[in-house]
Amino acid sequence: MTRLAWVILLGMAGCNFSPLMNQIDVGEEAFVVLVGEGADGRADLFAVSSGGGALRQLTFTTLLERRPALTPEGALLAFLRMRDTLPTTPREVVVMNLLNGSERRLELPAEAGLPQALGWSDDQATLYVRTDRGAWALAAPPAGPLARAVAQGDARADTALALWLGSPRFARVIPCAIGVCVITLRGDTTQLSASGRNPFRWGTDSVAWFDGERLMVRSLGPGLPRRVEWSSAPKGIRDGAYAAGVPKPAAP
Repeated sequence: MTRLAWVILLGMAGCNFSPLMNQIDVGEEAFVVLVGEGADGRADLFAVSSGGGALRQLTFTTLLERRPALTPEGALLAFLRMRDTLPTTPREVVVMNLLNGSERRLELPAEAGLPQALGWSDDQATLYVRTDRGAWALAAPPAGPLARAVAQGDARADTALALWLGSPRFARVIPCAIGVCVITLRGDTTQLSASGRNPFRWGTDSVAWFDGERLMVRSLGPGLPRRVEWSSAPKGIRDGAYAAGVPKPAAP
């Protein structure tokens, strides 16, 4: 974990416990956050290990949560919260600290427009927000919440908000007319799934998507997609975000 990331996390951490305690080792273990229907039928956030298992509910509000975005190591979860799904409904940008469960709302100026998508910078210090009027950058808590407009074509915002794969990046995942596709920097397009939807990054060189109620993962190398097996799954599974974590070094 980088020094900057530790400063951010220590600044947010308190005496509370992780909402994923005894299920996922936040910051070290790879896991996924998904949107599903809670007990009240509203859209809530759920988490599950990247290897599968039981899903654990993270939010329990009477509002709607959607568009999750995890920092690469998984300690900070950003998402949108709203009253309903009408096109003009106001949307809050919220960051949850998965080390202790605390939440913080990040403010955008009135002229920013309606948030539509979120993405973290690689160093986890900046949250980029795409709205219906452009893109904005917000410092990760506990830094001050001052928002700044991002110029069109900004490479850092593009890296955070688009589904780029590879390091250095070599391809981008896009929705096809049917299913999920990947397009290379040369413009070559390949269909990954004819029935997939809601694709998201799974590490640096793999992509995940939903096929019905199933979550499929595929590397861009040789091989077939694999299914993430889970239990206690809510209805209406959709929208996903992945965090790789940083495994502990092996004991000498």
